[in-house]
Amino acid sequence: MKKLKICLVFPPVVFSRESPKQIMPPLGISYLAAFLRPEFDVSLLDAAIEGYGIERRLDNGFLVYGLPEDEICQRVLALNADIVGISCLFSSQFPVVAKICEKIKSLSPRTVTIVGGTHPTFMTEECLSGPGIDFIVRGEGEVTLRETARRLSAGRSCEDVPGLSWREGKVIRTGPDQRLIDNLDELPFPARDLLPLSRYFRVNLPMGLICRKTPSINIITSRGCAYDCAFCSSCRFWGNRFRPRSPENVLAEMEQLKELGVRELKFFDDNLTLDRSRAEKIFQGMIARKLNFSWNTPNGIDVRTLDRGLIRLMKKSGCYEVTLAVESGDSNVLRTIVNKSFDLAEVERKAQLIKQEGLGTYGFFIIGFPGETHDQIEKTLKYIYRLRLDRISLFIANPLPGTRLREICLERGYINPGEADSLDFFQARFSTQEFDQRWLESRRRSCYWSYNLQLLLRNPFKFFSNYSIFIKRPFLLARVVVDKLFLPLLRNGYK
Repeated sequence: MKKLKICLVFPPVVFSRESPKQIMPPLGISYLAAFLRPEFDVSLLDAAIEGYGIERRLDNGFLVYGLPEDEICQRVLALNADIVGISCLFSSQFPVVAKICEKIKSLSPRTVTIVGGTHPTFMTEECLSGPGIDFIVRGEGEVTLRETARRLSAGRSCEDVPGLSWREGKVIRTGPDQRLIDNLDELPFPARDLLPLSRYFRVNLPMGLICRKTPSINIITSRGCAYDCAFCSSCRFWGNRFRPRSPENVLAEMEQLKELGVRELKFFDDNLTLDRSRAEKIFQGMIARKLNFSWNTPNGIDVRTLDRGLIRLMKKSGCYEVTLAVESGDSNVLRTIVNKSFDLAEVERKAQLIKQEGLGTYGFFIIGFPGETHDQIEKTLKYIYRLRLDRISLFIANPLPGTRLREICLERGYINPGEADSLDFFQARFSTQEFDQRWLESRRRSCYWSYNLQLLLRNPFKFFSNYSIFIKRPFLLARVVVDKLFLPLLRNGYK
């Protein structure tokens, strides 16, 4: 029997001008391809890296980079794919994804279009309301997509496939929820061999925008999160429990990456150190096998899991920077709005401990939560200065699909039910009785730039070392300054 042909696509990236371009191999479609290819003829198309230098402006003011929709369709159809699966991680990408699906169906009605990822998982009915999309895979996709492909290959109904949604006429049909994969060691390593790795290495703009060694690559050693932060949909997408890969499995993948010439790792885990024993075995294994990677945690790490012994082991295994997901400098906001319970004094102690051990510190902070007051926002900004971290990212709360934050904003009438079309953490999406959008954007901008100016004056060598990616690319540096500073000032004025 002829193998069913499946083409998995990572679409062009839609981004705010204040968000610098970053790109790494898409792990989602890489895992799916590795899982599917024992049974099917699978290919990957990362439209973002293939068209990295192609940019255009959208009607909503956002920018998009990647292959144009017409070229994506031409490449997919040239493969004679039976199924086209498109990843849609962010709400801002969905209009582009919908256009691609619609064009594919118009040119090849027999081709089955399937969309998965965070946005369609939580906005299923809205995504299926237009033409072009045949199925949506909700949540973790490996088992659902394989079973769907098996059914389509055999000409059988997909009606009871767990994790699948589709439209019949005007009715949205939804199968039962998919059971999560308990043993992640059963998954093959991502099919990175189906991607043009040399292009990512050449561009070298990883998440977090710093890199000690090249080439670097992303890796994830676990899925799921036991916490339930109001601004994050990860726990609902991947499941509200921690599912780790074994240290042996993780180290085997690292050995493979070493053979590919990789010299730096970016851990994308939500909870890399949640299981201390497992984390220690991974770091000890990296040392014992002399893998000699440099690494950091651009997605954040739980400060409560760290102590001097673990920090020293991390450094010995190659860690050079720890990202602390602090979010707020007000304990009441953390407890009652963010749903994150830790002691801010402990965060200060741990940040100092990390510095004492010679590691860099990078902090995430968010202002503008519904229910947050002026004074609480100012308290967070003062706390940022008190922590004296080496780098910060200061965001404005965004009511993303699948989050409790979105539910609160809908309940209070701050956003409309169908509104989920942007991924912009630098422009406010709503005003409240406590603050308006323009004031919030101005406070974020002034704090961010004044803090970075202080970093530059306090330790210019460390500042330029952290941002060496920009120093080596003057045109990129100029663009970041214009897009993140001058254009917002021209747009809104400075208060």
